[in-house]
Amino acid sequence: MTEIQTQQIKQVYKSYCLDFSELDLDAAIVEDYIGFVPGSAPDPFPNIIAEILSESAKRITPQGGFEIFDNLGINRMNKSLTIRDVNFNADAIVTRHMNKARSVAVFACTAGPEISRLASEYNRKGHAVHAYIADSLGSIIVERSMDIIQEHLRVLMSEKGLKITNRYSPGYCGWDVKEQKELFGLMPDNYCGITLSDSMLMKPIKSVSGIIGIGKDVTYDHYTCNYCKDINCLYRGKR
Repeated sequence: MTEIQTQQIKQVYKSYCLDFSELDLDAAIVEDYIGFVPGSAPDPFPNIIAEILSESAKRITPQGGFEIFDNLGINRMNKSLTIRDVNFNADAIVTRHMNKARSVAVFACTAGPEISRLASEYNRKGHAVHAYIADSLGSIIVERSMDIIQEHLRVLMSEKGLKITNRYSPGYCGWDVKEQKELFGLMPDNYCGITLSDSMLMKPIKSVSGIIGIGKDVTYDHYTCNYCKDINCLYRGKR
């Protein structure tokens, strides 16, 4: 991991460029993600997965980071939170888990455009299974990358005697995806090469954004899907 920018100003801002090898991905992780018991995927899946992992290692350079804002405001009655005078209607799940936070890290992370290009290349060749696996790997890459960046945040805060929460994103846990616009307004323009469409979709597609609470008394839950009613969530049971 290369720390490509650090600023010690009013907020702490850190941005990272990751090497693909740092993600420590293997066939078992991909097999599990696409619905197979690791090690039991039938032919030709093992060869396809190996090919895509090898090609991705040559092409993919994930990026991401976070900016920390103090004076987080929480209103559990209105199910809202405020970051730097920007109000977010984050709904009950998010505000409940942010309730003891005093600061917040606003984050964004992307696998970059190459994994989607690879999937498109397979589609153009008529290799639908290859394309599906490449697309699935893109989701794995960005989540794995953000796991690494979140761990760096945890260590940084631990040195200050603070803890962090799980991460929460617009579009999940009842938080309207439309508020992605306001969230990105807190970050530098074109942060990590990520832009928003009019429908609030991130480009590159394999990108994530959201918030992580920080404080002395916050908690991190290793399993949070039981709090959420979205049974169609892409990440349900994956964290």
